[in-house]
Amino acid sequence: MSKAGTALLGVALAAAAAGPARAREIDLGGRVALRGLYSADDAGNPAVGILFLDTDARAERLTDGDLRLVLDAGFVLDATDARERRFGETESLDQVRQLYVEQPGLVGALDVAVGRRLIREAGNAWVDGLDAELWFDEGRSSVGLYGGLAPDRVDYALKTEQQATGLYGTFHREGLDASLAYNAQIRSGALDRHFVFNRVHARLAEGLFVASYLLVDLVGGPNITTLLGSVDYTPSAAPALNVALNVSRYSVERYRDQTVYRNIVEPNQALVLGDEVVELVYDRARLSGSLRVGRSLYHYQSIEYKHRSQDGLDAWLYTIGLRDDDLLRWGTRADLRTSFKNNFQSDSYLVALDVEHDLGAAWWLAGRATWFSGRTVGRATERGRTFDEAQTILLVGGTVGWRATRSHRFDLDYDGVLEAELQDARNQEDLFIHTMMGRYSWLF
Repeated sequence: MSKAGTALLGVALAAAAAGPARAREIDLGGRVALRGLYSADDAGNPAVGILFLDTDARAERLTDGDLRLVLDAGFVLDATDARERRFGETESLDQVRQLYVEQPGLVGALDVAVGRRLIREAGNAWVDGLDAELWFDEGRSSVGLYGGLAPDRVDYALKTEQQATGLYGTFHREGLDASLAYNAQIRSGALDRHFVFNRVHARLAEGLFVASYLLVDLVGGPNITTLLGSVDYTPSAAPALNVALNVSRYSVERYRDQTVYRNIVEPNQALVLGDEVVELVYDRARLSGSLRVGRSLYHYQSIEYKHRSQDGLDAWLYTIGLRDDDLLRWGTRADLRTSFKNNFQSDSYLVALDVEHDLGAAWWLAGRATWFSGRTVGRATERGRTFDEAQTILLVGGTVGWRATRSHRFDLDYDGVLEAELQDARNQEDLFIHTMMGRYSWLF
């Protein structure tokens, strides 16, 4: 484990050991998942073998005051040390997303947590430090304050030159769930980024729900960097019908020190000129609907529009499909869909089929097949004049699963991918990739 992980674990264990132990059983729960992946192709490229260990655990009632310990972490080991295009470069890197101890009711209705914590009520604020939340109105509302170091987003390390602090509040009533927060990040002693977060989920009437998730950055702003809004309606007179409208905006986060963009924005997602980033905003709207026919058959459609500010281009996506949760009364679940995409500088379409069937209470089978075809349309660009890029991909795969007990589950997956018409490589032949993945999950 890295120094960061060791330090956090030491803090957590020290806090957990504080106070007299209660003469009752500790409440443990969570999940440990081990995944092993092996992939090879018919072109002689290096084979890839990677192990993943994911942990999500909690321990409650550690002391008389019901102290709880929470861990959420992932570990990766590239067993073959291969570096190739299918998975990019991987590292044996510990990723401790959360590791903290929490004392409910430390003083009256005040809950205090110490360690690395992801605070969802504050818009997924992330801090290595202290989080204090005061509850009132019989636990239906709260205000919270947090502060400490800001973890590094890339390697999850402790960073002493970055700090994070904020204030948040929550409000819960029947049919309404909301939160509001102000967050600030300090870098090398100066205010780097600060933003406001708001989330609302409300039932306006029977079958009518609205939800929103909003981030407004205040550096050089205000600027809406993230907006997720939805309206979902199922009329009581026609319960088989559902209609939903979703709108969203995604933008790069606004920092005072813009070199931070290099750590959070992939090179193909923004144009970088020195230390400045060209404006990059995606606006999207999607209208979707589904209709249940009979007992288990569903027909669904959606149409989506996207606009990209970087080059002023538009994109459209249309999807239509059928899903049956009890095909031919055999208990088989099947989903057949097709999508047509007029993307920013390419056109594509795909057809996909997913089938799943339970073999008794312990075993299940799943199969999948996808056919994709796409071609660039930006012939007027420099890249378009140089290459006529097109690709056809066929994916077939299957899964065998075994629920050994309520706590233990095993899965074995196979996926075969045929990549054809690689015209950008001119003389490259078709490529077939075989991938096997085994998974074991322990729920406790």
